[in-house]
Amino acid sequence: MNLNISLIHNIMKTLYNFFLFSLASLILISCSNNYYAEVQSLPNEKWSINNPLSFKINIEDSMQYFNMYFLIRNTTDFETQNFYVFMKTKYPDGIVEQDTLGFILCDKYGNWTGKGRGRLKDNKFLFQTNIRFPKNGEYVFTVTQSMRNDVVEGISNFGIILENYEPKKQSR
Repeated sequence: MNLNISLIHNIMKTLYNFFLFSLASLILISCSNNYYAEVQSLPNEKWSINNPLSFKINIEDSMQYFNMYFLIRNTTDFETQNFYVFMKTKYPDGIVEQDTLGFILCDKYGNWTGKGRGRLKDNKFLFQTNIRFPKNGEYVFTVTQSMRNDVVEGISNFGIILENYEPKKQSR
């Protein structure tokens, strides 16, 4: 039986990367301070403009405050310094708003901002702190890559974390 060694290597690399990311995601999601956390994988580390990612978050208490983060895992194959996405927010009453978000994945000297050894870099970006959602119900965040190319290489995962906001207590 003649097996293609390159194919086996790619399969093993994919399984290893999936295992590492699953472990990291599990650690992030299992943090007791998280209200919501979800990370989605992009096939073959490529994000097509035709592949929007949706995150559905049920807000049960409109008086609760949160910190909102975006998680991005990129590879060293990512070719630019910045990464841009469009994010549509659909409120429980059907109103939709759209934002354009930019993330710096690499400094001007070519140093990756994310953590991680090898070709995978994990980034956690604070989007908003101390925010409240105005109504109880389901919010849907739909995120689409908004780069100049229809398919962006080097983005392997994208996620959202809503963390319960806890103001720092003042010491006397």
